[in-house]
Amino acid sequence: MIIRMKKYTFLVYHREYEMFLDAVRERGLLHVKERKGGEVEDAALREKMQLLKRIRDAVQFLHHREAEPVEITGDIDAMKVLHDFEAMRREREVAEQELQTLQKDVHQLEPWGDFSWESVERLAEDGWEINFYSTSSRRWEKDWPEKYNAFIISETGTITFFVTVTPKGEKVDIDADPVRLPEHSMSYVRGEISKLGEKIAEIDAAYDEYAAKYIPALEQLQLKVQQEFDFDKVVLNSPRSAEDKVVVLEGYIPENESKDFDQFLETQGVYYEATYPDLKEKVPVLLKNNWFTRMFETIGDLYALPNYKELDLTPYYAPFYWIFFGFCLGDAGYGLVLALIGFIMAGRVKPDMKGPMKLLGTLGLATIIFGLISGTVFGMSLYEMKFSFYGTLADRMAAKGKTINDELFTMALALGAIQILFGMFIKAANEKHQFGWKYAYGTIGWLVLIVGGLIVYLMSQLGVNPSVVNIVMYVVIGVGFLGAFLFNNPERNVFINFGVGLWDAYNMVTGVMGDLLSYIRLFALGVSSAILGYVFNSLAMQLSPDIPVLKIVVMIIILLIGHGITIFMSTLGAFVHPMRLTFVEFYKNSGFAGGGLRYTPFKKRIS
Repeated sequence: MIIRMKKYTFLVYHREYEMFLDAVRERGLLHVKERKGGEVEDAALREKMQLLKRIRDAVQFLHHREAEPVEITGDIDAMKVLHDFEAMRREREVAEQELQTLQKDVHQLEPWGDFSWESVERLAEDGWEINFYSTSSRRWEKDWPEKYNAFIISETGTITFFVTVTPKGEKVDIDADPVRLPEHSMSYVRGEISKLGEKIAEIDAAYDEYAAKYIPALEQLQLKVQQEFDFDKVVLNSPRSAEDKVVVLEGYIPENESKDFDQFLETQGVYYEATYPDLKEKVPVLLKNNWFTRMFETIGDLYALPNYKELDLTPYYAPFYWIFFGFCLGDAGYGLVLALIGFIMAGRVKPDMKGPMKLLGTLGLATIIFGLISGTVFGMSLYEMKFSFYGTLADRMAAKGKTINDELFTMALALGAIQILFGMFIKAANEKHQFGWKYAYGTIGWLVLIVGGLIVYLMSQLGVNPSVVNIVMYVVIGVGFLGAFLFNNPERNVFINFGVGLWDAYNMVTGVMGDLLSYIRLFALGVSSAILGYVFNSLAMQLSPDIPVLKIVVMIIILLIGHGITIFMSTLGAFVHPMRLTFVEFYKNSGFAGGGLRYTPFKKRIS
């Protein structure tokens, strides 16, 4: 559900403005309406944005270090900590670049051994010139030692490395590739690499020390700068009038908080107006759902928030997503693993991760239910094993020429049809909610044709009097035709509406059929996870040696690795495909527009 907002407009005397902002920030309720372009034009604000990014990067980097927190007493200069940390990072980056260069030098020097450049220089002083070459071993000529005074230094694979020692100034015209070597010996380069390695290790140790001591100080600095940034942004987004004497501030507050906020404003002595916002405005969105639906808000956030004008679809897709996830994974054993992980970790993780962990546990429960329906536990088919009443059910289905997979296939299509039709009902409600009933006539017309057609078919199959069936059929066709083809848009004339209705009919037939077929993947993913589990069970049996103790050990190892891979891959698919069905099929058929702006109140972040 989207919480209704009230729009507030304040006129504040410029000398009292910052004091008023402090009081508003203390309340932490007003979402300030931003003025386009203001943030970009202000250099001070951009500087604070850059500082915030630097602090976030530092905190994020240090959080990835595995270091036990150490409590520090006394004041800490967090800005100095940030500067020192950034200096260390720059120093380490330079060291890594130098290390990479030296490692390339080692690679170049390895074929030539640890020779001294001083010896080469002494030979040059005595009138001898040494040139370095490499060539394919097949191109090496036997007369080169005599002809060019060539000496083979080493051979690596199919490459021969050699030098020529010739009188200075004598031209050497040899069919080989000249080699340019670093001007340092191998022992020197390796020594420098060792020094750089020690330097990098020291910096890494300093990282761990900073992670243990200074993360809280940097997080406090981040909150302080964010608070200053929020304040400055509000000031920047507040235009002035009356020769800069009056500051205009606009913002939004949830309707259920407006009464207390009005009482607070009476104590401030400022002029304000409170109205309900025009639906053409970009109004912030605040969702309020029950405990079950709230877990699925994180799923919807991956796509987009609903805009303020439309309905929040979270309560409507949440049960379907829960069912579809269980259908896709469809193994009671895997569901038990996910449920245990989710509910146990929910009590041990950070507050911002509690919701996702509870969601994982809840989805695990759906998987257990569908695993019991499909009769699959850790890749074992209870129907094939004739386990308990599953054997009786398997026999009954076999008598009808069916298996559990046939039933699951039909169930997937039935669930798809239900969600698509439900989405169309939501679309009609959404259109009525945003624009009024007359804008929903087109969708209602199609619903009458589809649902009414199904009712007529069922009546004929149940033996209802044919005359009654015909009457119902004519009513359905008449009402549906009027809505879908003649009154689908009250702003157009009947003839244009009829043409648009014909185009909608084509899209409806092809689109709905395509959408419906997408739901077959629910069945396919469920089957694939069961097959993967079965394959690893078979491998565990076949690859285990026939030695009593070792057989069990090997089986356990194969089962743990195999089912671990299967749980990961199948869970990933079970997350992604229901998302696709939600964001594509359901959102499309329910007329979801999205693009909502998240409600972000202007509030104090640090005392």
